[in-house]
Amino acid sequence: MNLLLWLMLTACTPLATTPAPIPSTTLPPSATSTATLTASETLPPTATATPTPTPSRTATATPTFTPTPQASPDAGASTRRVRVPILMYHYVEPWPANADLMRQGLTVQPDDFSAQMAYLAENGYTAISLYAVLEALTVGKTLPPKPVALTFDDGYQTLADYAFPVLEPLGFTGTVFVITEFADRELAAYLTWPQLRALYTRGWAIEPHTKTHAILAGASRDKQIYEMLGSIQSIEAHIGARPRFFCYPTGKYDALTLQLARELELWGAVTTRPGRQHQFSDRFVWTRVRVDGRGSLQDFINALEGDLR
Repeated sequence: MNLLLWLMLTACTPLATTPAPIPSTTLPPSATSTATLTASETLPPTATATPTPTPSRTATATPTFTPTPQASPDAGASTRRVRVPILMYHYVEPWPANADLMRQGLTVQPDDFSAQMAYLAENGYTAISLYAVLEALTVGKTLPPKPVALTFDDGYQTLADYAFPVLEPLGFTGTVFVITEFADRELAAYLTWPQLRALYTRGWAIEPHTKTHAILAGASRDKQIYEMLGSIQSIEAHIGARPRFFCYPTGKYDALTLQLARELELWGAVTTRPGRQHQFSDRFVWTRVRVDGRGSLQDFINALEGDLR
């Protein structure tokens, strides 16, 4: 069922005022990957909910941020390491008729996506957030035995059309890295701010992927600040929570980008480099597992569980 069908049901759900780590959910062993939402489903009521004004389509130029403290690293943070596959998706939809090899690689078809999520559910994986990964590294909080993080780059509408109906019944949530100007302009191929707010109320993380998907490496300081801070401010204005994780467009960054990530009080960032091992010291260049739309289920399992560090 398309995310739009339950969007209106979430319109009065209050937004969180501070960005808290999203709790992980243990998947029920009997969960089915083909379940869909029904139009009659409603979100649990909030007893003391006070409706808030609907934010404007464009980001507030100077929003007032409510800082959320990051846990101070303990004595073990410098040497602690966790193994968490951070899966990287883009499109989830049937291949377009004219798709070239690159587009096919970026596009996981619905049946394949369902099979991948069913494998995770049936083999004891638990979906966790990037906040949970950082907390494990910072203060040693215990992760579930088989953690996995789901990330969706760019914020395509196909997440609502094909991915969300599979993930919701399984108890899986993920992170959407949003190109904020595309949401501002309500481009047809991308999720809208109301949809993104609705995802946030369902436990998803909404994080920045710049304003325009500009390549940051080699860009001027002003340009990088415009793209990075602008996307942070836009999400804060529309979602009501300060985002803390970033995704570098095409995985490219330079020393200035990493410096600005710290100056802008981000807590971490992900790249497109392959890997599954993460440390506190490399939290601004975490690796991910690219899910290739041309691969088989066994290829997915190998990428998830094979020899990749």
